[in-house]
Amino acid sequence: MYEVLRALKNSGLFASVKITKLTDEEVVRFFKIRADVLDGSILYITEMHTESYQKYSYHWQEPDGVLIMRWDNKPHWKDIKTFPHHKHIGSTIQPCHRVTLEEVLTEIKKRLKQGPFSKRFLVAEGH
Repeated sequence: MYEVLRALKNSGLFASVKITKLTDEEVVRFFKIRADVLDGSILYITEMHTESYQKYSYHWQEPDGVLIMRWDNKPHWKDIKTFPHHKHIGSTIQPCHRVTLEEVLTEIKKRLKQGPFSKRFLVAEGH
């Protein structure tokens, strides 16, 4: 988790970062983070690690709650060739490898340079 916090801080993309849930035990490490992007959008990060299982979700949304993009490994899209890894761009589901936080931050930085929300997501590009 500390490497996640360090990466968020060092990215220069966030006005604030808050740990909203934390379990750090020998058999499970689980955390949720809310990171407020400088433009008002929000990145929610959820990760759970056990000896035999890893769950993740990087959920980026507009200030009004509309999904911009989410990368996760919830096993509900069995027809995706990268199952269980996939991403949501608006209401579209696409295959995606196991994305890293650094890749998510690169995508956010790239999209922020494209301008206001209404124009930012006209073209969906993938990982």
